[in-house]
Amino acid sequence: MRRNIWIYFFQFFILINISCVYFQKPELEISSINWTGKTISFVDLDDAYKRSNNFNKIWSKVNSSRYRPYYKFLGKKYRIIGKNDSFDHEFLIIEDLNGRRYKMKMDYEKSVGYQLPSYLLFEDTKIRAMDMIGSTIWLNDIYDPLGFYTYANYNFSRFEKVEIKDMISFQNSDFDYPIWFSIATRSGYEGFVRYNGDKEKIGKQDYYYVSDPLPVEWGKKTINLILSKKIEVGMSGNQVRISIGNPSSINITSSRHGVSEQWIYQDNTGNRTYLQFEYGILKHINR
Repeated sequence: MRRNIWIYFFQFFILINISCVYFQKPELEISSINWTGKTISFVDLDDAYKRSNNFNKIWSKVNSSRYRPYYKFLGKKYRIIGKNDSFDHEFLIIEDLNGRRYKMKMDYEKSVGYQLPSYLLFEDTKIRAMDMIGSTIWLNDIYDPLGFYTYANYNFSRFEKVEIKDMISFQNSDFDYPIWFSIATRSGYEGFVRYNGDKEKIGKQDYYYVSDPLPVEWGKKTINLILSKKIEVGMSGNQVRISIGNPSSINITSSRHGVSEQWIYQDNTGNRTYLQFEYGILKHINR
């Protein structure tokens, strides 16, 4: 009798283990991407920007098709695991501090590759921005509402010197960093400017400068040209950028004579201006 009980118990144990294996969800195949291992967080969204997309129907648990509301991701940190290829789609996989994983459908563009949503904030980017609190900057494009705004009854000016008072994380656009600086003039007027990120960008303009964009040693002639948003042969690359902005694209040519660069500026109508640089100095302008 006791022998039969042990046999029944053993068979039951085997059956339970087989059932667990049978009903266990398959392990996802996840491949690494450039951002694997990076810590991120979700930022608050501007009210008008919220209405531009259904942000509540983007993310879901890895093994579920039920979407998770955007607000539930706020105030937490996540780690990027990688991407998963399922059926005809590729998914970005992230994980919270408790090991719960979530997915989002990724889109691939040949010109830029994979792009992360603009509302995701990298922790290392946040730290770099926070390090700038208390420093002085000089404003640039104050007429772009996606890069600068103010509630003050005051007309901010281009190249105006201001102090960074604080940092705010939120997004109001599909592009650019979800970080804004709270800034103030010497008179106490306040505004908000978007975080710049890298220097000497291509295809994107600077919202501010971290050093005086009009040093006196450049001379009155060059400074007046920059204030008028004009350029001339003999200017440095930095002077050109400050005067008319960053180029749309850059072509670099190497030869036995050295390295030359062709900067291309394209306006909203498609017209292009070509600038030829040699050893960092503007040599030719072809409009």
